[in-house]
Amino acid sequence: MSTRDASPRGRLRAAAVLAAALVLGTGTAAAQASWRAQASLTAGPVASGSFDLATQWIGDWSTWTPLYPDRSSDTPLLRVTETGAGGTTLRWRLTPTVTAPAYVTTRVYLGSCGSATVIASGTSYAPAGGFSPGQSVDMCVRATLAADAPASLQGTALTPTVVVTADQVVQ
Repeated sequence: MSTRDASPRGRLRAAAVLAAALVLGTGTAAAQASWRAQASLTAGPVASGSFDLATQWIGDWSTWTPLYPDRSSDTPLLRVTETGAGGTTLRWRLTPTVTAPAYVTTRVYLGSCGSATVIASGTSYAPAGGFSPGQSVDMCVRATLAADAPASLQGTALTPTVVVTADQVVQ
């Protein structure tokens, strides 16, 4: 004996359940397919590899000058050159990190100190497309002693540490 509801209302209910299952199943498959993403590389060969950086102070400089409250001391240009990128076609970007004693703030400039291009702390810099393999970049660091610095720090040569890294980029 069948317990299935053979009335028109029962058949309509069964058809509605089947239709809902088909719509939900098809809708889910379509939604999953729409999340697929891909991007093409620009034309031409792409090669990655390792490379090194060489740094050199340009100008006569060996130490920071003594700092006084609200006064700054600038380094000469620091030339950063990517070296040893034989066969690499990927471009690179510059990431300077400056660690300074308490009460000292630093600012990194592309080119000479005071230029319009500042490399913000914690960020990297490269022109559109990145720097070419073998390209050199000049930068400068300005250190400023806070107005409220303790007397023990005033008039001393406080030495920030400058670390420069480079990352390969595809832009």
